[in-house]
Amino acid sequence: GQVTSLGVSNMGCRRLRRLHQRLSARGLTLASVQVQLSLLCRDPLGPGGVAELCEELGLGLIAYSPLALGLLSGRWQLGGALPAGPRGQLFRRLLPAIEPLQTELAAVAGRMGATAPEVALNWCRAHGALPILGLRRPEQVWAVAGALGWVLPEEERQRLDQVAAKLEVRMPANPFGSA
Repeated sequence: GQVTSLGVSNMGCRRLRRLHQRLSARGLTLASVQVQLSLLCRDPLGPGGVAELCEELGLGLIAYSPLALGLLSGRWQLGGALPAGPRGQLFRRLLPAIEPLQTELAAVAGRMGATAPEVALNWCRAHGALPILGLRRPEQVWAVAGALGWVLPEEERQRLDQVAAKLEVRMPANPFGSA
């Protein structure tokens, strides 16, 4: 078959608009854009951000790392055991600063009868994004399947947005770098 639509990842608004125009001129459809999006990486949602452009151009917004490498999963806590290597170093730096967000995430989860990951995934969905996950163990499928079938109420989304906006840290664009 012939390719009729494409998706891209990590593209800024100016390049994204230009690519959309060039593909359209060739009869191709740009279908989606994948960006890092979570309560700890909200840049795509800002004014003039990728989410706004996706809506304007009719593109699907795909959120990778919606659980911020697991920081929003409820598994990793300040003072608890942390993963080894670069992920552990990143967590040691971020965990103290995100405690208010973890607390609010747990509170929302309690009010919704859900888990922290389910709430974090629904937060992405409430912002019009389709979250994708990097699951490592079969039981994780069931842990996040509960995110389907319900929608995060607007007032809970706003509450989480407010807490996240006050944080002095955010996920780095490329947390582990590459050579």
